[in-house]
Amino acid sequence: MVRRLMRPAGFADALAAVGSPARLYRRLKISLVRPLIRPVDDPISYAEEDWDTLIVLDGCRYDVFRDRNVFEGTARKVHSNASHTVDFLTENFSEPRHDVVYVSATPQVTRVEENLHRVYHLWETDWDDECDTVRPETVTERALEAHERHPDKRLVVHYMQPHYPFIGPKGRELGDHGTYTGGLRRRHRPIVWEMIAAGSVDAELVREAYVENLDIALPHVRALTDRLDGKSVVTSDHGNLFGERVSRLPITVEGHPPRFNHPDLTAVPWLELPFEERREVVAEEPEDRTWYSERAEEKLRAIGYV
Repeated sequence: MVRRLMRPAGFADALAAVGSPARLYRRLKISLVRPLIRPVDDPISYAEEDWDTLIVLDGCRYDVFRDRNVFEGTARKVHSNASHTVDFLTENFSEPRHDVVYVSATPQVTRVEENLHRVYHLWETDWDDECDTVRPETVTERALEAHERHPDKRLVVHYMQPHYPFIGPKGRELGDHGTYTGGLRRRHRPIVWEMIAAGSVDAELVREAYVENLDIALPHVRALTDRLDGKSVVTSDHGNLFGERVSRLPITVEGHPPRFNHPDLTAVPWLELPFEERREVVAEEPEDRTWYSERAEEKLRAIGYV
């Protein structure tokens, strides 16, 4: 069972006056615990590792991937150098990587776009209004097209799953929960971690929806790797907390706060898939640059990144 921090009497009433009590309560917990976090000494540096295709499952815990793995081989547990996608991009792609093409279902990549050869923004071109995200099968299809156009580049393929919004039956049981909003409006509903803090959803149902999201994505990831040449690695930008106590304080944390590199949160899978031949990779000047836009900011704001 996921343990919850008991709030003192009257605390929720005080928070309610602020206008977003669950969000403030969650941020307060994180701010109290963050100074006590001790990161691991040897996190992985993704861009420096040996791969031709890096497949990123957003927010995928090592233990969940281990238990749901559909690929040949066993994933190693490594530690990300980030606890949040923005941190992941800053830590790993802030230097010029003109041999990298990035296919992204998330808009955060706009922050480092000038350092990459090309970015394919699927959150702009392939948004699914029904599930409020980019579906994993679409990411696979567009990644194969990108590889065909750029056969001599390293490829990063960033799936949104298992990160919310949860698109399976369990996810629909949660009702509306925070997601990108297509850039049409600011965030108007809480994210699932705030919903847990508010007591409006069951934490175990959220975890089940998260695992279901990964199960939905993995067959499409395998369909991608079956058709790619070179060395493919399946990993994650960071993990996810489900009510773990991460310090001496009797405080539990959900989600993946930025600058919160606790080992329970940074533990991610690293699965190197078998290959026959390596890809011949060359670096070239960026083919196309789309600078950070208001639309990207709206999508980030929708799930609390801005």
